[in-house]
Amino acid sequence: MAAYISALIGIIVFCLIIIALQGYGIVNDTISERLAKTAAVHTEIVADEEMEKPLNERFIKPILSYLTRIVSKFLPSDNDNKKSEELRKKLRQAGITILISEYTAIRLVAIIGIAAAFFLVGIFLKQSNLIKLLMPIFGAYAAFAVLRFDLESRITKRRELIERQMPDVFDMISVNVEAGLGFEQAILHVMKHFEGPLIDELTITYREMSMGRSRRDALQGLGERCDIDDMKTFTGAVIQAGKMGISLKNVLRAQAAAIRQNRKAKVEEKAMKISVKMLLPMVMFIFPVIFIVLMGPAVIRIMEVFK
Repeated sequence: MAAYISALIGIIVFCLIIIALQGYGIVNDTISERLAKTAAVHTEIVADEEMEKPLNERFIKPILSYLTRIVSKFLPSDNDNKKSEELRKKLRQAGITILISEYTAIRLVAIIGIAAAFFLVGIFLKQSNLIKLLMPIFGAYAAFAVLRFDLESRITKRRELIERQMPDVFDMISVNVEAGLGFEQAILHVMKHFEGPLIDELTITYREMSMGRSRRDALQGLGERCDIDDMKTFTGAVIQAGKMGISLKNVLRAQAAAIRQNRKAKVEEKAMKISVKMLLPMVMFIFPVIFIVLMGPAVIRIMEVFK
């Protein structure tokens, strides 16, 4: 009898414990299930995002980055000689924010890869030994020339974009200064409402001034990075105004008007050159068609007469 009573009491206690902890267990199980589902969905989303990326970002770029890190270890570090400084300046003007050693490694990997590809093409086409020797040399030279042309092209395009943005951006800076803002606050206001390479350069200048660099040094750095005559004139005028105590808003208004006038003159100059540039395609493609239309029937009649 005592055994049955003990068993009954144990069952009752067990049931009471289950009833008391049932709510906590349900909540805990619900949280665990939701966390498991969230983790599974996140894994699927990450996997989908990785698979949606193009092949060059998933496969080619990691391989190139790995090869670049390996090659850069064997290259000399960035130094202050004239050649390295010139390359550093070109990279800044092109908007490429990597180290000289990394850029040199990328260029070396590209040249070696193109040379190897040309060599394999020569072997596949079963050319003579001389052609097999000359093809990798030609491929290496072609890769070097293309990379150099690409860098110069990036510099030219970025400079054109900066020149195109200068009138509007400097007009806005002038208006903000006339409205009562300081020069740094005017640049910050422009940074919030414009985008482009000029805004990137102004962002660097603003950060330099915020970190304690003098306005003169920051503006000189801006002129050197852009390497544009109008930009150097603008920065020089602002530096001179601060040095001589001249009203900054008058200087900014005059410089903005001068930059806009220079931009207008350059556009008109390009428009005047269009007629000269159109002459060559007209001579090559349009005039021959006109001659055929005009002289074709006469040539046919002359041929019929002489038969």
